[in-house]
Amino acid sequence: MDFPPDLSTDDLMADIAVIFHWPPSELCTLSLTELITWREKALQRSGNHNE
Repeated sequence: MDFPPDLSTDDLMADIAVIFHWPPSELCTLSLTELITWREKALQRSGNHNE
C-alpha cells in the first residue's frame, strides 16, 4: 500500500472522518500505515473506486 503522492496526512484524516465520523483526537493516534489502510476502507465504503 502506497502513500498517495498528492495527499497530505490531513487529507487522509479528512477522508476517514467524513465516512466514519471519527473526531480528530482519534485520528491523531493512528500511524501513517493505519491512516492509509483506513482511508482505503473509507473509499470502499463511499463507493469511490476511481483512486
